[in-house]
Parts: sequence; structure tokens; C-alpha cells
Amino acid sequence: MRDSAASWCMDLAALDTAVAESACKALVLVNPHNPTGRVHTRAELAEIAAIARRHDLLVISDEIHAELTYDSHRHIPFASLSPDAARRTVTLTSATKAFNLAAIRCALTHYGPDRLLALRDAQPPDLYGAVSPLGVVATEAAWRDGDAWQRDLFSVLDRNRRRVHQVLSTRLPQVRQHIPEATYLAWFDTRPLGLTEPPVERVLKEGNVLLDGGSPFGPDADGFLRLNFATSHDVLEDILAGLVQALRPELT
Repeated sequence: MRDSAASWCMDLAALDTAVAESACKALVLVNPHNPTGRVHTRAELAEIAAIARRHDLLVISDEIHAELTYDSHRHIPFASLSPDAARRTVTLTSATKAFNLAAIRCALTHYGPDRLLALRDAQPPDLYGAVSPLGVVATEAAWRDGDAWQRDLFSVLDRNRRRVHQVLSTRLPQVRQHIPEATYLAWFDTRPLGLTEPPVERVLKEGNVLLDGGSPFGPDADGFLRLNFATSHDVLEDILAGLVQALRPELT
């Protein structure tokens, strides 16, 4: 992902080149994207589908944050793009993110390629772990009866993402960031501040706030931070105050 004037976006030319040079056989697509909160457009997904077709890739599409897409943006399942995309895509999703059901051991996989489904079915049923009966019941309850709860959740998350964006824009204007289009995660680049230590360590030491970021997100993520804003107003204000306290001195 690269930073454009308007949003984080995928460098499709670089992706095409990397696939060709590595001769890889599978592409893991995360849409909506974690950690940037970007929702890929139909045009971008069509370009990715063309790359997958050109290089005969299996696409593993992680769409677990699809139900956390904000108004004015639309999640488009990758397998829905075309018959070719459907045939080469394995789609992964779960209710755990959108309904706060982490650790219930229940996810869904849709196999486009028949050969992969046949391979899966040929394996012992418990080889990769068993599904939790509680997880199945909780997932069904969330998807059947959770609309009102999720509407309330969206009002909180929308308020919080705007508050994070406002504070970063006004109190830390040199930090590069874009308001998330989906998820409950904000991703921002502290490299313009010229920190002399990793920002995760700096914010923990000077602001008493533990964020994540940096090298665990890839070789190009040094200097980046990820903030989870799925919390209460008061807790979020404490997080933002600590963040500003830790990073603001670099602007003086």
C-alpha cells in the first residue's frame, strides 16, 4: 500500500512486477485492508483480478472486515467480479470482527476452486481443529438478529474514527494519515517527525499508551503506528492524549 493524496492505495504496477519476479502461485488479498482501513474499489479489484488471471494465481481473499465498511464506501466480494475470479478465489470471513466475538473459533471459507474443496474434504475432519458449537450459535445469532446492535456500533466507530482523524490533523499535522474507510483501525506514518526511536516504544514510554506497528507489518512499515479505536469515548481520549504527549515534542 502507498500513500496517495487522498487515501492509502495499492501499488498495482508494483504488485504485478512482484508476482512476475517471484513466480508465486497464490495471492492473499485483504479487503477491506488491515491495517490501513482502505476499501478497494471495483476498478482496483478488477486490476487485481487481471493480474491473477495473467499469472494464474489462486486468490485467498480475507474479507473479515467487510461488515465494518462505512457509508459512502462499498465492499465488493472479490469472487463476485467475474466467473474467472470466482473459480480461482477462496474467500475467508467471520462474524468475529463486526460483532466482537473474538476467540469463539468459528469462521467461514467459501471455495471457488472445486479441486481445493475436494482436497479439504479428503482430510480428516478434525485435522485443522474443530469448530466450536458455541461459535456456530453465536455467529448465527449475530447475523440473524444483530442488525440493531451493529447500527449502534457503527455510530460509535464512526464518531471515533472522525475524532482520531481530527486530533491527528490538528495536533500532529506532520503525521501522514487518512480517515479509515472501514474497520476500527487507524494507520499513520510518523516518519516525518524524525523520531530517533521506534514510535511504538516512544509512545509507550512517553505517553503510557501501547499501540502496535513497525516491522511486524512488513519491511516498509518502520515508523508506522496502528491504533484500535473500538473503545469508549473516555478511553479513546486517554489514548489520544498520550499519543500527542509522546509525539508532540518532536514538532517544537
